[in-house]
Amino acid sequence: MTWVEESIYAAGGQHIPAAWADFADSTGIGAILHLSSGRPATFLGPPPRRFLWLMVEEEKLAGMEDRRLAAEFIQASLEAGEKVLLHSAEGRHRTRWTYVAYGLYVGRRLSRVLREAAEKPWLAPYHTDRDMWRAFQERVKSVRSS
Repeated sequence: MTWVEESIYAAGGQHIPAAWADFADSTGIGAILHLSSGRPATFLGPPPRRFLWLMVEEEKLAGMEDRRLAAEFIQASLEAGEKVLLHSAEGRHRTRWTYVAYGLYVGRRLSRVLREAAEKPWLAPYHTDRDMWRAFQERVKSVRSS
């Protein structure tokens, strides 16, 4: 469990859902982007102010719409002043693609975002579909320019 950026935290497993109230109090996190192929984990304690559950267990299963939803949720949460938890019951490394989607959505260069996603706190190396990310980046650019 660790901060990826000043207001974005990445974690995996069952510890945080079980200890959500204390974790939220100690970190100030108010938004959760949760990945789970089954039903969402139960975060015990007061509900987060913002919550998005995507039924995506692995990056290769994330389509363009999943990537857009993740990126928009992170951006909207940060704009609302919330710190964001990227969480997957299957492990922190499974949330990495949501961070990449967000980085591209806010206009960062693909090479920079992929380099950041290959560094700590993620598990290296980062095997990803660069062509999919290029297509996502182009889609974001075209939507923003129209």
